[in-house]
Amino acid sequence: MKRNTKIIIIVLIAFMLISFILTWAPWLDDEEIHDRVFREKAHKDGTYGWVIYPNGTKQYELICDYKLSYFPYGRWVGSCEGAYYVTFWGQIIL
Repeated sequence: MKRNTKIIIIVLIAFMLISFILTWAPWLDDEEIHDRVFREKAHKDGTYGWVIYPNGTKQYELICDYKLSYFPYGRWVGSCEGAYYVTFWGQIIL
């Protein structure tokens, strides 16, 4: 009985450790994620677009930048125009 209890405790500790590491996802580089989401999504969601100034000139520029937040099993990347979830394996969702 003691052997089975030790095995169960070791498995539970290993599961908790793996879960903690996946939740934190330290290998996700915030700057790289920001740049990747910006390249793939900024032109589609309106974060980067045409701005018309009062004097009538138009310029294609950044309207509002993305901000990153920790989120379980990845990162939450949001701007005033859209928000995306980046999984711990690097896929952009939403």
